Amino acid sequence: MPIERETIIERPARETVVVDGGGGGNPFGIIGGIIAAVVAVLLIIWLVNGGISSNGDAVNVDLPSVSVSP
Repeated sequence: MPIERETIIERPARETVVVDGGGGGNPFGIIGGIIAAVVAVLLIIWLVNGGISSNGDAVNVDLPSVSVSP
């Protein structure tokens, strides 16, 4: 009767690495996000109010008279 051998190979458990950003987030990223949101809201308001096209309306600009002397 033949003798059977059994070989058991144990593999190490897989490791899961979790990298944390340091908690709290990057303050520059938060400030940049707030500024970007404000600029986006202002741009939307500007576009809703006419944007670049003024529908043929005249724009009057009063410039001060400037004299330059050497």
